Amino acid sequence: MATTVVLAGLGTGGWHLYRQSLLPSPPPDVAFPPAVGFVVQLCLRENIGCRAGTIEQTADVVRGVPEVTSSRVVPHEEIMAQISEISLTGEDPTENGQGAWPPQIEGEFHRTEDFEAVRRRLTGEPGVAGVYRRAGNFWKGRADLRVDLCGSTSAFTTCRNGARTDAQRDAVVAWLREQRGVEKVFFQDRPFGLRLIKHYQPELYLTINDVSEKLYVRLDDPADARVVGRMALGMPGVESANLIK
Repeated sequence: MATTVVLAGLGTGGWHLYRQSLLPSPPPDVAFPPAVGFVVQLCLRENIGCRAGTIEQTADVVRGVPEVTSSRVVPHEEIMAQISEISLTGEDPTENGQGAWPPQIEGEFHRTEDFEAVRRRLTGEPGVAGVYRRAGNFWKGRADLRVDLCGSTSAFTTCRNGARTDAQRDAVVAWLREQRGVEKVFFQDRPFGLRLIKHYQPELYLTINDVSEKLYVRLDDPADARVVGRMALGMPGVESANLIK
């Protein structure tokens, strides 16, 4: 009753301000970090489109590229550990097997423009199946949890009822704000998400319809993000959730 009286007394202008205060914050207005990361997918067995090579042989070739400033081999076990660390589904990713998650080489080059030179130098070398830009992590250090909202093209079973509604999005935002230790909730709309993808991976052919909306959550204690994320998974309009590491 008291809440109703307060809201009724806000008036048109007051209600607008109150409604605005419930909306999530836009992404931080900062420059995107330089896109200088790359990944080499390895060809360890003879296959169509690549010549087999050893990990050590390929790593030496990568280190010899003038534009490359640093590189390292990321073993299968580390890749699986990274997936397990951010995943909130409770599933065991190791069930996919070694063959599904082979080791790879990650590295950086001097400038964004150096990617084409690196790719040309490595393509066709023994042990190289492909060279790709590494997706950046704009939100690392800015949020602890990512909640993906259902889009019209989502294939997740959690989105079998279609794209999220405004009411569902607002309910998720309100619920997140009620959780212990939640400091801020950001809303990444599709235009911002597309800009982010194009910044890090401009070769990808994507349109606005291929990008989903996301909520990013910053907590006082990042350790609480796992519990909050798992609880959010069951809410209408939520596609998936992952930790930010």
